[in-house]
Amino acid sequence: MTDENNHPVLIIGGGISGIVCALELYRLGVPVTLIEKEASLGGLAARFCCKASEACNKCFACVVDKKLKEISEQSQISQLTGAEITGVAGDQGSYKVSLAKAGKVSELEAAAIVVAAGIDPYEASGKGEYGYGVIKNVVTARDLEEMLRFQGKIYRPSDGKLPQNIAFIQCVGSRDESIGNLYCSQVCCAYALRLIRAIRHKYPEVNATFLYMDIQPAGASFHDFLNACREDKGIRFIRSLPSRVYHSPVTEDLRVRLADTERGEVVEEPFDMVVLSVGMVLKKEAKPLANLLGLGLNEEGFLASPAPGNGIFVTGACAGPKDIDRSITHAKSTAALVHNYLNGR
Repeated sequence: MTDENNHPVLIIGGGISGIVCALELYRLGVPVTLIEKEASLGGLAARFCCKASEACNKCFACVVDKKLKEISEQSQISQLTGAEITGVAGDQGSYKVSLAKAGKVSELEAAAIVVAAGIDPYEASGKGEYGYGVIKNVVTARDLEEMLRFQGKIYRPSDGKLPQNIAFIQCVGSRDESIGNLYCSQVCCAYALRLIRAIRHKYPEVNATFLYMDIQPAGASFHDFLNACREDKGIRFIRSLPSRVYHSPVTEDLRVRLADTERGEVVEEPFDMVVLSVGMVLKKEAKPLANLLGLGLNEEGFLASPAPGNGIFVTGACAGPKDIDRSITHAKSTAALVHNYLNGR
């Protein structure tokens, strides 16, 4: 075997968790190979935009960009993109991993494996009552974010115009017994509110309505941030989850049916655009990988923590919903666990 095939730690997944874990292990003197199925590193978080308004709103999108730059300049961390794990043999910290890349199969040896497989956004078309994929001006928060990130503006898909009145519907694909996802995705409330604040800063004439069950706090400064949102006259909070979104086939304008708990009645509200805050689900590629590694799923459908001492670790949002900040923290703690494991063998 060449030196390239003798890295003691193999990290599967090149999103923010995998990148941070690789950088931390490198700083601890541990050689690492980072494997990513896609053509480039960064994962879902690399498509996020800065959500600063008049101040930083701690979305940590800039940290992702910094970590991507840092690892791109780190030639001593082996980085294999466009590569897929096809087999795993061995146990108790002595693994042989088969890898397919560009039509060729190779084998790597690893004393430890870190799974940082990431998550997928819930497929919003699964909630047919909201019309995603059918009604043009119903988009996901990710769609809206990518408008800002890659086009520098937001617009109605139907006519390219700036929406004046936007509804943000929370918990799409989370806390929903009808689809079997009972868990809270934890990050969606803060994520949507940061997106709203960024939009309001860029477009003060745009009004937003935040439709929610409960507001999940995120971080030590979230209380102050939430108060600032509530004080913004262009942001309306309604504690209600809509039952249906309707649209006019002529104007493509929308009406949202919801139970207004303050007024104690079912109403229909008009909007120019509806944004669905979709929850997190385990990345679909993670399940066959889990089978190869003998990993189970927890009750929420994410990767369960493996048995200690066998040299397999799980980090980041594939172990349960996390925002960028918590994913980074988890990746750093995982790197420390891996380092301790290698030193204790």
